Amino acid sequence: MNRIFSLLAICLLAISARAADRPNVVFIVSEDNSIHYLDLFFKGGSRTPNIERLAKEGLVFENAFSNSPVCSVARTTLATSCYGPRIGTQFHRKYKMAPMPGELKMFPAYLREAGYYTTNNSKKDYNAIEGKGVWDESSKNASWMNREDNSQPFFHMQSHGDTHESSLHFNQESFENDRTIHNPKSVQLTDYFPDTEKFRYTHARYLDNQLKIDRIVGATVSDLKAEGVLEDTFIFYFGDHGGVLPRGKGYIYESGLHVPLVVRVPENFKHLVDAERGTRHEGFVSFVDFGPTVLKLAGIEPAKGTDGKPFLGEGVKMEEVNARDEAFGYADRFDEKYEFLRSLRKGKFQYIRCYQNWLPDGLQNNYRYRMLAYEEWRTLFQEGKLNEAQAAFFKPKPVELLYDVEADPHEVNNLANDPAHAETLRKLRAALHEKVSAMPDLSFFPESFLVEHVLDENPTGYGKENQELIAELVDIADLALLPFEEAQEPIRQALDSEDEMKRMWGAMVCTAFGKEAAEAFGETGVKMAKGDPDKMIRVRAAEFVGVAGLGDPMPFLAEVINKTNNAVLATEALNSVVLFQDFYDEYEIDPAELKPAAKGDGVTRRIDYLNGEPYKSKPRKNNKAKK
Repeated sequence: MNRIFSLLAICLLAISARAADRPNVVFIVSEDNSIHYLDLFFKGGSRTPNIERLAKEGLVFENAFSNSPVCSVARTTLATSCYGPRIGTQFHRKYKMAPMPGELKMFPAYLREAGYYTTNNSKKDYNAIEGKGVWDESSKNASWMNREDNSQPFFHMQSHGDTHESSLHFNQESFENDRTIHNPKSVQLTDYFPDTEKFRYTHARYLDNQLKIDRIVGATVSDLKAEGVLEDTFIFYFGDHGGVLPRGKGYIYESGLHVPLVVRVPENFKHLVDAERGTRHEGFVSFVDFGPTVLKLAGIEPAKGTDGKPFLGEGVKMEEVNARDEAFGYADRFDEKYEFLRSLRKGKFQYIRCYQNWLPDGLQNNYRYRMLAYEEWRTLFQEGKLNEAQAAFFKPKPVELLYDVEADPHEVNNLANDPAHAETLRKLRAALHEKVSAMPDLSFFPESFLVEHVLDENPTGYGKENQELIAELVDIADLALLPFEEAQEPIRQALDSEDEMKRMWGAMVCTAFGKEAAEAFGETGVKMAKGDPDKMIRVRAAEFVGVAGLGDPMPFLAEVINKTNNAVLATEALNSVVLFQDFYDEYEIDPAELKPAAKGDGVTRRIDYLNGEPYKSKPRKNNKAKK
């Protein structure tokens, strides 16, 4: 009998040894929250004892970034380890899924091929076609506990919506009657928020939500401990992008991109980490790096063709990681709301390039304006009750922004025109120019073109084949950064080009200059809005006509909306209609005149808004500020 027990003990030890050969990895993801709501990262945030305990037993990454400030784009970046604009996955609520580039797979597939049990509970929200073999199970019941062999290493991703934007879609009755744990009078509002009871209450309620996430983190740790695998498991806690008070989620500022990241290092695998537990690290990491890092921890060589590099794992030196000081960000369409921005965070500076600077941040997005704080902010703008920093959200942006994030963490003071920072501006402008040209960035083609001609096949390959053209389009776009006198002749050449993309960008640069370009190119702009062979160019020319005050752009836009069969193009044109309807006193359109031939979610959302039913409950208000 003793011999039997001895053999059983040896078998159990062998199983335990095999289980410890490779680490497990668990992702705990809180939706829609940036560093600004956790005291561990930012003064004034919630105290989160369970997350803080993870930090004492692991590493805090001070500079972790989602590459995009919105769910589907951020999560696709996380899964693919590729920049969205390079592979065609940069638009939120895709009109069409993009294929994975070449033979590349989403990173959990490589873990699964290597013998890992991979589970996701349960949000995916991909803009890329997943392919086969990524997950053993992806459902609300998925868990590492479901694996048949307890010696099998596992990767588990769990998303938690307690901090999601929808958690702040409370009604007026809740605002008046529901109490919060955090005192609204004590919260620290940003400089760009109006200091009102509603904003304070919303902020306090969101801090309360962080406590729910903290309890989930504690429960997950307890589950791993009860299973006997805690010290074999790396735990990554992070937010899936910024959020979620106004100007957070969906916006390319620090509030939209800078996420909390804590990695608990298990005792049995601390040799894979070149740092002591309980330390904080300044090195820049972003979502493209997470997949390569997990693979490296698992002893799997990261796949070629991705954009990230490991920040943990055997052979990765923390000195090198801490020397990394750059992160790239992108923002395109969010639901029905279009814009086109790119950012480069370099050290303490964030540089933002606004390729459609005439579009205000506060342009209507039906889902976003369900939040009472958004509604109140817009109403105060309409009534002329905001200061300059608070009103900027509802005004056109400069073509480029530069912020010192250390001195100005909420990014209110734009340094782009400050002579003291001219050299920093020049370097970051050149670096971003090189980045989008070399990538190459597919957003220099409109989404309507990509959906119709590119996404079905090989968007990554299409970008490579057209890299020279994209670089030329980037050059045209950056004419907006020059004095108009220097830009005038190159703009004329672009407008006269036989290439429709060059003509389109010529029109967009005219819009960026606005009235300054009216005398030189007004006649051309009107002519293009009326009858350019390319409907997308008509939309861009109509924007120039309206912004420069050359005439009413609405008839030109309605013509495109009513006749195109391309739902994406119709959404792009409707974005411009809402811009002029809401922010330009001189233009108005009867929604009855809009009878879109194409059907799509973006079209429906815009038409609902123009008909006074953005949420099927509230009438549309005029968003124009009082003069």
